Amino acid sequence: MSEDKPDWYSRAKKAPFSDEKFTSEMKKNVHRSVIFTDSKPRRRKYLQVGLAGGFMLLIILLAFQLPFGSQEQERAGTMPPYREETIRAQGVTDEGRLNVIAVGQEKITTLGAPSCFGIETDRSFTGNYSVQYSTNQGTNEVTTLEGLTFIQPTSAPVDMIRLPFQDADVFILAPQYRDCHGIQIYAFAVEHETGKAVQLRFQDESLASYFSYYRPGTVPEVKENKLVLQSTEGPGGEGAPDYVSERRYQLDLTQNALVLGLRKTGTF
Repeated sequence: MSEDKPDWYSRAKKAPFSDEKFTSEMKKNVHRSVIFTDSKPRRRKYLQVGLAGGFMLLIILLAFQLPFGSQEQERAGTMPPYREETIRAQGVTDEGRLNVIAVGQEKITTLGAPSCFGIETDRSFTGNYSVQYSTNQGTNEVTTLEGLTFIQPTSAPVDMIRLPFQDADVFILAPQYRDCHGIQIYAFAVEHETGKAVQLRFQDESLASYFSYYRPGTVPEVKENKLVLQSTEGPGGEGAPDYVSERRYQLDLTQNALVLGLRKTGTF
């Protein structure tokens, strides 16, 4: 069965497209483009999910890290490092506490051999000290004692001797508990009326000093509202006619002083 063919059929047989312009390299490019186009939405989806997860993880880390980080910065930058105070001596009143506190580093040694100051195992503490009085209302510095040496059997705080006077409690501090001739002391008063703490001077006639002494084997005491300290004159001095065996001090809070009022001579 024959039929007439259209004109385009005859032209097609002449293969006008036999010279193919769509080369193998172009096919590869189209193939790569198809692959890229097909995978692009999936990769973008994974990228979005990863970014969202990373953002959430960052928020969680910040929530945990910020408080601790700020505390570290506060400790390092704005707060001084904690240092436990070394109380070398103390005295207790009805309203508060008188403390002698080491300022900075102490030089701590062991005597190593017996002497007038102690036995070989006694400990020596040398440094600068702040005398502070603390109550429920706060803490006030009374004075500083520089270059002071404590010699004691242990490192426990030295208990000051509390002496009751009519207008104040007087505290006697003896940094060293032994000596061959005289045990050196310091005195402080806490006034009954004001609650104020002060360091006292020892006024001996024309000489004023912030320290005095008492004879080893005796203790400071109060008689007739006066501080009584037993004296020593050194080897050979005891028993002489002019030997001063006892000194009595009147408390004068207007001058913050213990004023020598009576000297007993001879042996009693």
